[in-house]
Amino acid sequence: MPTFYERAHVSPAHPLSRNFTSWLLPTPFFLAYRAIICLYAVLVIVVSNCLRPAQAGPRFSYFTWLTFWGITCYLLVSLAHTFSYWRNGRAWLESWPRWLQFLHGLYYTTVVVLPWTVTAVYWAVLFDRFKSQYGAWNNISVHALNSVIAFLEIVVPRTEPIPWIHIPFIVVILGGYLAVAYITKATQGFYTYAFLDPTRSGAGATAGYCIGVLVATIILFSVVKGFIWLRVWVTERKFGFLGRFSAADAREKVDDGVEVKNSV
Repeated sequence: MPTFYERAHVSPAHPLSRNFTSWLLPTPFFLAYRAIICLYAVLVIVVSNCLRPAQAGPRFSYFTWLTFWGITCYLLVSLAHTFSYWRNGRAWLESWPRWLQFLHGLYYTTVVVLPWTVTAVYWAVLFDRFKSQYGAWNNISVHALNSVIAFLEIVVPRTEPIPWIHIPFIVVILGGYLAVAYITKATQGFYTYAFLDPTRSGAGATAGYCIGVLVATIILFSVVKGFIWLRVWVTERKFGFLGRFSAADAREKVDDGVEVKNSV
């Protein structure tokens, strides 16, 4: 009986093929799906910056917007990889140095984990009320639809479970943002989030909030990892959906010694 990862690395032979193929959507439809989501994410950023140009710079001090920009850039990069795979049967990602491939995998982890932290903190701690139709659309896009995008990236591609080794990097990212928040206070005179202000409820409460966000994010990491494992187990082991591959991919597709038919 093959191990999970032996079975998970169904052809296309390169394990990174899981990042630009889907168990459900044929490659052209998977490409279109990513293009539509990417277009909407870009639209949110463009409209927000055009309607509130004075806020364009300060937005980079907010974890919400840093995360949303991260999602958008990931979608753009993934769209390019998916397009190259659909067009040539090979993705650019496959020819990248191993350290860049690792960083792409880490990038994927941030996209499927951190939006849940943003959504949870906003609706549980920060939400008051929508003051305008634009405010409602903007906040729903970056504080709710961000997690919808994360969910789709968990469910639709053939990505394998995110590795535990990524947790220290997530901790470093959160710690790095904490530094950004206090640099913003020192240079621009405001706290990006009220719970980071120790003068409001005390340093102990602020530290508690920070530790709580960290612990919640690690828990969310574990949940996402488990959900991806479940998706792979259900779709591939139970129902045999081993992937929808590009017609341009001529590589041999074998799973447990049985040829897997190519499909576009």
